[in-house]
Amino acid sequence: MIFSIAIPFFSGCNKDLDGCGLTVVAVDGNDVSEDGQYNTRIPEAKIHIGKNSGNITRDGVSDAHGEAYFFFDNEAIFDITITYGEAPDTKVGSATVRLKEGQKIRKVVPLY
Repeated sequence: MIFSIAIPFFSGCNKDLDGCGLTVVAVDGNDVSEDGQYNTRIPEAKIHIGKNSGNITRDGVSDAHGEAYFFFDNEAIFDITITYGEAPDTKVGSATVRLKEGQKIRKVVPLY
C-alpha cells in the first residue's frame, strides 16, 4: 500500500497534492557539458532546508542518483544548503526555492 502511494508523489505533476513536494538534486558544479548540463550527480551529500527566521527545517542525504525528496504542508520560501566530503576537500552549494501548494518542485543545486 505504501508503494502505491509513493509512486504518484514522485512521478509526474499531481494537481491533487495536499502540500508541497520538493526534489533536491546535488550536482558537481565543475563538471558541465558544452550544452550547460551537469554531468555528475553527488550521492550521500548532506542537505539542509530551512529559513533563518523560521523553525521549519528538513535534513536529508542524497540517494545514489544525487536526489533527496521532501514534503511540506504549506507554501514557503526556503534556503537549501548542501555539503559533501571532508575538509579540506569539502564541496558546498546553496540555493533558494519557493514552494507552492499542490506543486512538486525540482531544484538542481551545483556544489563547488
